[in-house]
Amino acid sequence: MDLLVQLGVNHTLGFQLATFLVVFVVLKYLLFEPYFAAFIERKERTLGKTELAERFIAEAHELEQRFSLRAQEMNDRYRDVFDKSRTEAMHEYDRVVNEARAKTKDMIEQSRAKIRIEMESARTQLNQEINTVAQLINTKLIGKDLSA
Repeated sequence: MDLLVQLGVNHTLGFQLATFLVVFVVLKYLLFEPYFAAFIERKERTLGKTELAERFIAEAHELEQRFSLRAQEMNDRYRDVFDKSRTEAMHEYDRVVNEARAKTKDMIEQSRAKIRIEMESARTQLNQEINTVAQLINTKLIGKDLSA
């Protein structure tokens, strides 16, 4: 007991211990338990929201990948349709241009033939009139009609 007295323990130890226990029990039920309950609930909500947010982010990434693949597929389809249409249009263009060239060539040949015929006609007509014109020139130059 000397040791306890030397440490400063006296007859008020029981009162101090009882006061401590009463204050601890009161604080435990009024302060600590509600605080820890709110702390645990907040922690669960935060973890739950974090997990939910991570799941939403993962779903968003998955949807983004899926839609980018679909967009690439649609892009490829449109490119194929565009290339096919462009090829068909080029073939149609070549066909129309070749037809126009053929028609133009035919028209040129017809025009040349017509011009050739008209030139031959004009030559024959001029050849027929050469004698008459020569006689008129001679008559004008000489002053007499030499054909008689």
